[in-house]
Amino acid sequence: MAAEIINGAGFQQQVFAEIQAEVSVMQRQHQPTPGIAFIAFVGHLPLMKYTIPLHTEAARALGFQVSIETCPASSGEEAMLKVIEQLNADESVHAIVLLQPVPKHINAINLIKHINSSKEVEGFHPQNILATQVHGVFGTRYPMCLPMAFFELFKYAGIKVERGQEFVFVADQDFISNPFRSLILKTASLQVIPQGCSYTLVNADNERIEDYCRRADYLFVVSEQPEFVKPEWLKKGVCIIDIYSNLVKEVASKKNPNVMIPVIRGGVSKDAVMPVAGKMAPCPGGLMPVLLAVLLRNALNACKYQLSHTSMLS
Repeated sequence: MAAEIINGAGFQQQVFAEIQAEVSVMQRQHQPTPGIAFIAFVGHLPLMKYTIPLHTEAARALGFQVSIETCPASSGEEAMLKVIEQLNADESVHAIVLLQPVPKHINAINLIKHINSSKEVEGFHPQNILATQVHGVFGTRYPMCLPMAFFELFKYAGIKVERGQEFVFVADQDFISNPFRSLILKTASLQVIPQGCSYTLVNADNERIEDYCRRADYLFVVSEQPEFVKPEWLKKGVCIIDIYSNLVKEVASKKNPNVMIPVIRGGVSKDAVMPVAGKMAPCPGGLMPVLLAVLLRNALNACKYQLSHTSMLS
């Protein structure tokens, strides 16, 4: 029996409809339009030219006032810090999102900690990470997007975790050795795992990678190696969450040959594992739509929070 594919687009449509309805009410009541700024380095990652419009077009369609600020990948942190300072001071901007990944010579943590914590809506600011670690994703103002997306995906797919089941997170060396990426991954993974279940974070280069994967009831894969995980590594009925998007090539659109379309692959081949897995959230189409919905929901909440506190002070 083939695996059940978890399509995150359905959840995204539900949340987007809720956001759009709330923004419409705010506009009818002549409240300020929620403002979101996306900041990014460009030139180091081909996928970024698709990541930026994916985020901005979705936000605009929901009624956000959107701004985009970019810096060349060759520039230093100072250029982006100046952008962040300006956006922090701009009262029409309620949410600031640093699009990842940044160039290797840039310290993402240093940039994010300079974003006003009330405007940092991914949950990556040190104050917001601490709040997530202490209070959990449901006890914080801006829950970290990644663990919240895990929760929402499991709920949407009707996945019920049983006591004693094993969660395995497979990540490339670059993710584990990078302080920022490692912190996010570890915080997210520890938040999503229920009591009574075991958890292992394993380097994709580990010589026993097959053994670790074979133990997993829930396998989360973060890999820059497209289709890295092999079907023979898997336990029958495993639930797979494929997280990282890799641009493998670009092809011309059939409708408009002048328009290029990205071909995205995750760390797991959907077709190859279908006979083995029980459920799978593929990349693209599984977790990423949920993640974007959670991000924009946080952005709307940031606007409402800031407006409520402004009115209390006036």
